Amino acid sequence: MREATEYTQLNPFTAIWTRPRETVRYVIEEKPTSFIVLLLVLTGFAGGLSGASSEEQFFSTVTVILGSLFLGPLAVLVGISIASGIYLLFGKLFGGVGTYTEMFRAVITSSIPQIWLLPMWLIWLLVSPATFYTESESAMVEPDTGIGMVIGFILLAASFIVAVWTFVIQCKAVGEAHRFSAWKGFFVIVIPSFLLSVVVIFFLVAILFTAF
Repeated sequence: MREATEYTQLNPFTAIWTRPRETVRYVIEEKPTSFIVLLLVLTGFAGGLSGASSEEQFFSTVTVILGSLFLGPLAVLVGISIASGIYLLFGKLFGGVGTYTEMFRAVITSSIPQIWLLPMWLIWLLVSPATFYTESESAMVEPDTGIGMVIGFILLAASFIVAVWTFVIQCKAVGEAHRFSAWKGFFVIVIPSFLLSVVVIFFLVAILFTAF
């Protein structure tokens, strides 16, 4: 374990962008469980709002916010728990030495960039619910003034950039947890995804042949 003094100037929320491996190692070795819970809550909250924006408007704004705040973290917890187990097992095939706890902490830390989008999701929902949802009842009574479209466009561009960099960081995070290269981390992430896609396609084709 490194000396804590090496990390005195490191803030995980900002350092993850430029020093991802060092940030992941810092969170693995130094940060308390309460910090991991905080990341789960914030990441889940952002993910919940993001998911709500691609759906029709069924609930009020307050309900969507509360639902995202409470259900989003649970969904992220389940997703990261499963992903961490998969990355741990596949990483062993590449000579990885990480533990499940280290992998879980690494994966949730790599999600920090998603948290930066949280304020924009909230602003968009509160300022222009008429454009926030795929289909919104408020669009019939509250025509968009243009600001909602601007926020949506900016958020779309930001989401793309963050998604790409999050993937890069996750490759480095998996590599750091297993103490091998980011390239091995890349294959540990991509191979299970590819295999899952093959299985899904196989079952879909099988269902189609059975139906006809």
